[in-house]
Amino acid sequence: MERYTLPGIVKIQMIRCEDIPPHVIYSSLSGAPVALALPATDIKFYGTPTLKWEGSIVNGARQEKSTLEFDTCDELPEGCRIAFVVTAASGRQVLIGTREPKYPQVNYSESLGSPGGAAAIRNYKITHVALKSVITCIL
Repeated sequence: MERYTLPGIVKIQMIRCEDIPPHVIYSSLSGAPVALALPATDIKFYGTPTLKWEGSIVNGARQEKSTLEFDTCDELPEGCRIAFVVTAASGRQVLIGTREPKYPQVNYSESLGSPGGAAAIRNYKITHVALKSVITCIL
């Protein structure tokens, strides 16, 4: 089993859920990384993005919940289902979201900032709950 110890996120990309191959979650549960040959759009971010996830047993079944949070000037598309590929400093890539429901929930907050203080940027908070929410992948 590989261990990834370098901290930090170096790249965030978005892909359309409909482009992801079906049932990648089951490949991941077997321990195999998921290979994705898909078009991806880079999301430029500012500051230090975070990705956290936790697992639990709910009604006798495994469940993971992940939260990805970052600041950007980009506006993510609305009205379509998107998934995210996050690349860590160690080179590890993970997929948040699949072709099948449940899809990542995208929430944002925005402000005009303040002179000499906070920047005028948009903060995104993406949450996802699934049997396995953070899937090791290769994009």
